[in-house]
Amino acid sequence: MSGEHMQSLKVVLILCSCFFAFGTVWSDWSFDYYFLWAKLSEHPNAVSRATQYYMNQFDAPDIIKYIPLVNLLIAAVGLSAGLANMTDGNILFDGASLVLLLFALSTYATSVKPALKNISETDVVADLILNLKNIAAAHCIMTLAITGIIGLQVTHFYLNKRADSAELAEAEAEAEAAAKKPENKKTK
Repeated sequence: MSGEHMQSLKVVLILCSCFFAFGTVWSDWSFDYYFLWAKLSEHPNAVSRATQYYMNQFDAPDIIKYIPLVNLLIAAVGLSAGLANMTDGNILFDGASLVLLLFALSTYATSVKPALKNISETDVVADLILNLKNIAAAHCIMTLAITGIIGLQVTHFYLNKRADSAELAEAEAEAEAAAKKPENKKTK
């Protein structure tokens, strides 16, 4: 039972972290949308609004910038708990989730962070548009990675529950068969 409880707690930690990350990226979607899915010429204020928004993010106090690290620590605790269990399923599903998490982090570090810095340092519209498109694309990629983590964790949880149910049913059937054996011997 404690293994099942640990698996549930691990999934809860990882899913909470993923949905917090979704919320963070979702708040940027109202600016990113125009650079991925719309024609910028039809939305003349999109560049100035997004530039102002991302400059505010770049200039935010450090405490606000470090809050996502707490979210990452929550996910790391969940993934560590799964990997510490050392079952084949945990190594595969949590290992793949860890790879996706690292992919999302590297996308953020190599695309979003430099683009935020570049936006704060330039006034050239073409450069601003390029950096804003990079941020939007990185957010889209990070969202796909987070969705992959959620899919892996939910699938692993479901498969564990299904295996536990099958194991419980098999144990009950064996116990029932063992209880019937002495009755058969007494009747003969």
